[in-house]
Amino acid sequence: MRPKYAIITGFLGKLSDRFAEYQPARSLEEKFELAKKVHQCSGLEVIYPSDFKDPVLLKKLLKDYNFQVSSVNLNVKAEEKWRFGSFSSPDKKTREEAIKYMKTAMDFAYELGCNLVTCALLNDGNDYPFEINYINAWNYTVESIRECADYRKDVKISIEYKLCEPRMHVIIGNAGEAAYFCEKVGRDNVGVTLDVGHAFQALEVPSKSLSILGSTGRLFYVHINDNYRNWDWDMIPGTINFWDYIEFVLYLKKIGYNSWITADVFPQRLDPVKVFTKTFEWMDFLYDLADELEKRNIFETIEKGDISETLSLVKSVIKS
Repeated sequence: MRPKYAIITGFLGKLSDRFAEYQPARSLEEKFELAKKVHQCSGLEVIYPSDFKDPVLLKKLLKDYNFQVSSVNLNVKAEEKWRFGSFSSPDKKTREEAIKYMKTAMDFAYELGCNLVTCALLNDGNDYPFEINYINAWNYTVESIRECADYRKDVKISIEYKLCEPRMHVIIGNAGEAAYFCEKVGRDNVGVTLDVGHAFQALEVPSKSLSILGSTGRLFYVHINDNYRNWDWDMIPGTINFWDYIEFVLYLKKIGYNSWITADVFPQRLDPVKVFTKTFEWMDFLYDLADELEKRNIFETIEKGDISETLSLVKSVIKS
């Protein structure tokens, strides 16, 4: 069974970094129009609050263009009020505002039928030593997300971890911290978004992180992209870490992950339609390889503990 593919709407609009602007600003309908041209894209990860300025229009576009919603992406980093953090902020009013945003995003997720909010707490963390009270920041975040989880048990909250950016040290920076955070929150509807590029950046083995999160029931959502492990470059998946991606898809199948695979790819100098089409083509190619490895009993070979035999099997599949 092949996955459902989605695109984050933010990557279909204006793209820039601190040096240059790469893609022009586009209206919500223009983003939908681009996504419709991407072969195999059947879903969109919509962003709250930016995509919800006119919820009636958003729902109309989803219907007109026949897109499902893979997730509502809660953005608590772009606005100036989040510059010193959101759920971890030492300012109670700021934390309350973040909680209000999350609850609203959860309501919209339910209305749109995806029942999932993904959120990366990228402004929650620190840049300098002695900058924050780590204990308070952690506890505030746990308490805030717990309150949100209790608000609606019929909607899942998926926390996306990342080592750094824009903070030098993000409060939930790797898979282990994310899993531990979920256990401290202690709610079944709180889990983790595994962004493969973030796993690479944190020098993780994505298949290992996937297996740990999946075996504990905390893997809720997956973002795909690639990089050179030195920064979150958001490149086409499998183009850099090819072998890791074959193994990653194998383990997606092994743990029975059957939710969305969402492209978190930054098409700064390239045509977005071509980039996302190629993203899903590469994922299909990786799934083909994983299917063939399964047919040839790759996991039985792995269990023998002879890496030479395992590598020979992988090579035979690649050559065929």
